[in-house]
Amino acid sequence: MTRLHRQVYIALLTATATIIGIVESLFPSPFAFAPGAKFGFANLVILIAIFTLKKSEVLTLMCLKLLITALFTGFSVFMYSASGGLLSLLAMYLVKLLGPRLISLIGISLAGGFFHNVGQLLMAAFIAQTPAVLLYLPWLAFFGLLAGFFIGVAGNSLLYKIKPIRQLFSTENKNWMTHS
Repeated sequence: MTRLHRQVYIALLTATATIIGIVESLFPSPFAFAPGAKFGFANLVILIAIFTLKKSEVLTLMCLKLLITALFTGFSVFMYSASGGLLSLLAMYLVKLLGPRLISLIGISLAGGFFHNVGQLLMAAFIAQTPAVLLYLPWLAFFGLLAGFFIGVAGNSLLYKIKPIRQLFSTENKNWMTHS
């Protein structure tokens, strides 16, 4: 893939993740006990990027998505999204280091879903100046893992069944295709 193709691909993924994030923010939270909680459908794009782009490109995509989305949703949403998104991304890369023999794409997504909520709660505890908000972790962890599972299943389907995306795999990531 040429440099221009990679830049266009990153731009398309960024636009897709941003639009999904903005549209999802327009709907009320489906979880009455956790205002602002959402399913995180935009994380499907990040998961695909982890398996089709270099780490630096995924970080660029994530930062652009966070900044552009913040223009439409506000700074407070940005702080929670950034803390959750960046911790989630770090966790997914660390879990991915275990390799395809020990962890599947779905497992990587589960880690992302869990740590996204951890990052957001840590930001909430920092803003509220109390660790009491961490009491929401069991509830949010359950829903984060549930969302992570479904995002992982969808990501698995996209990466392995859609030929144009499958062709973007680097040599390193092709091993994941044979072990998932």
